[in-house]
Amino acid sequence: MSKLNQVVGTKMIWVAVIGDWFNLIFKWILFGHRPYWWVQETMIYPNQSSPCLEQFPITCETGPGSPSGHAMGSSCVWYVMVTAALSYTVRWKDKSAVTLHRLTWSFLWSIFWIIQISVCISRVFIATHFPHQVVLGVFAGILVAEAFEHTSAIQTASLRMYIKTNLFLFIFALGFYLSLKLLDIDLLWSVPKAKKWCANPDWINIDTTPFAGLRNRVLENTAAMDRAEKHQQETPNDTIYCQD
Repeated sequence: MSKLNQVVGTKMIWVAVIGDWFNLIFKWILFGHRPYWWVQETMIYPNQSSPCLEQFPITCETGPGSPSGHAMGSSCVWYVMVTAALSYTVRWKDKSAVTLHRLTWSFLWSIFWIIQISVCISRVFIATHFPHQVVLGVFAGILVAEAFEHTSAIQTASLRMYIKTNLFLFIFALGFYLSLKLLDIDLLWSVPKAKKWCANPDWINIDTTPFAGLRNRVLENTAAMDRAEKHQQETPNDTIYCQD
């Protein structure tokens, strides 16, 4: 039998929703370039000596690059899982258990940072992000996850509250988008750059623009919240059991 903790699952849903939302807003504000098009347009390389960056089928994302959504999402999710696992071991009282907790702490946080560094290196390697963008994404994700470590109200929120929160985030983002449009700020400025400098037109994925990502995530999370609510109604305690 394996045990799935509903408290951790609920926290994971909130972290995913809010993390994606903050990533969207940051990308609209920071106007981060991506390496695969930046090296083609920058003037800092004399005599057309710009470096040649190899591109891959997953390189040509069309949205702004800062902060990295992959790095932010990865650090959000793994931070929740590591802190949840450690919350069980911290209750151990005897001396041998304390030693085991310390070893577990070191092991899990080492795994956490190995995964985050791997994600960051992979995103930089495929010329999708600059190093500072992935570092910003990792620490932004940690901040979002840590904030929900101290937000107990999410555990008693109803499905209606989940839906209201999703709608609020979507409407706020839409209003922010339209406000910037009224100020003559083009939030799709990165799409023409991606189309111009992508090595293969078939690699361009318009769904990687921030607003498209938010739309998809809102729909996915609303469905996930519906399933979580049904599980909560069917299960008398905080734990859901499933067969291995």
